[in-house]
Amino acid sequence: MTFKILLEICLLRAAPQDLPSSRVGMGSALAAYALADVIAIYDILTPGSAVLAVGVDTLLLAATTQLVLLWRHFENRVTQTLTALAGSGALLSMLAWSGAVLLRGSLSPEWIWAAFLVWYTLVFGHVLRHALAISFTVGVGASIVYIFLSMGVTGLFMNPVPATN
Repeated sequence: MTFKILLEICLLRAAPQDLPSSRVGMGSALAAYALADVIAIYDILTPGSAVLAVGVDTLLLAATTQLVLLWRHFENRVTQTLTALAGSGALLSMLAWSGAVLLRGSLSPEWIWAAFLVWYTLVFGHVLRHALAISFTVGVGASIVYIFLSMGVTGLFMNPVPATN
């Protein structure tokens, strides 16, 4: 049932409050988020760098979500919001990775990742709109700020795999 709701969130048809408020579900969503990200970046980073970057990104997602909800006095929404962000992030990462692998010969992976980054931004904006009681536009803006923050912070821990000729 939770998978179906996460899929509906990715299609902007459901909201974080539609998810059960479960710490186990939140933990599972965070684990899926981390695993999906490791799989998605494994071929461009060394294994150690991939795990470190994903660990930092997952902690950043959890900490940022909790701090922003605390700041807005919506502490009671942390579990469902984090489940929605991590779960939908995991689904979108796996879809993007699958698309990049399946269409490797016919479409540049950068184009696939770019399309999914737009979708990811809209989904996170949708979740934040509901979690923070803000407009969709402000939610998308907050999503963009988070994505740049995440790229900046995790970029410090990335050590690319050397290119082979």
